[in-house]
This record gives sequence, C-alpha cells and structure tokens, in this order.
Amino acid sequence: MRTSIIILTLLVLISGCSERCFRQSGSSAMSPTIQPNESVVADMSAFRKSEPQRWDVVVFHPPPKETLTQPQEIWVMRVIGLPGESLEIRADGIYIDGKREAQPDRLAGIHYDASIPHSPFPVVSYPYKIAADTYFLVGDNTTNSFDSRFWGALPKQSILGRVRDK
Repeated sequence: MRTSIIILTLLVLISGCSERCFRQSGSSAMSPTIQPNESVVADMSAFRKSEPQRWDVVVFHPPPKETLTQPQEIWVMRVIGLPGESLEIRADGIYIDGKREAQPDRLAGIHYDASIPHSPFPVVSYPYKIAADTYFLVGDNTTNSFDSRFWGALPKQSILGRVRDK
C-alpha cells in the first residue's frame, strides 16, 4: 500500500512537470495568435513519443550562432515545414513538394510572406530543401519575425515542447 502511494505521488509529480508556462517577449512575431507579453503553456513531453507536425506552435532554443541569443533563451513559433520536404512560401500560400498546402481554418486570417522587404539579413532561397531531423519554423506575423526564412531549418533537438491551444 505504501509503495503504491509513493509511485502514485511520483507519477503525479512527473506528469505535473511536463507542462511549463512561457511568456511571449515584447516581440510581436506570433501576433495575432500570441500577443506580446501573453503567457502560454507548453507540453514539454509532447515530442518524446511523437514528432512535431505542421501547424504546431512550439517552444524552442533558437540557433545561437545566427541569432546571437543567450543559450537559455526560449522562443515560440509555428512549424510549417517537416524533415525531407521541399518548401516554398509564395504570395498565394505555402507549397510543400510543389503542392499548395491548405492552412487550417483557425489560421484563416494569417498570411505567410516569403521574405521581409528591405531586410539586411540573408533570406533562404526557394524551393528550400529541409534536411532530415530539422523543421522550418515561422512566426505568424511574418513581416515582423526573425525565423527559418533567415537562419534555415531548426534541428529537432532544439525543439522543447508544443504550445497548448494555439
């Protein structure tokens, strides 16, 4: 009896640790989905047994050499490209392996731009081939998001969890 109580307590503690709250910085990269300074909850165990899927909003460590961020910094963006795919962002939508990808209804008001006009940063060229074990991430406010369009696909090991309800 005592052992089962200890095990149950440990399971509750472990499952409670799988979710973590994050606050979107002053950036508007994920607006309108996530507003500046809004808090979100991420399931930090979401990708232990499954892979990130297109349209997931994820929390991740950005690539430090390109972004000059601190190693502990965590960003929030949306997955639009999966390992092995060829991706293009065009004026009329996102193309995967040459076919237009339908956006979910919940993203009806969001338009993804191929690049930011007059950007001083390098932008990937399209079609962009996504390497194995990497994901292409963008902010929902692509006119104000420093994302995979600039630094390329992100390694899976940098993705920490999936944001709930976004």
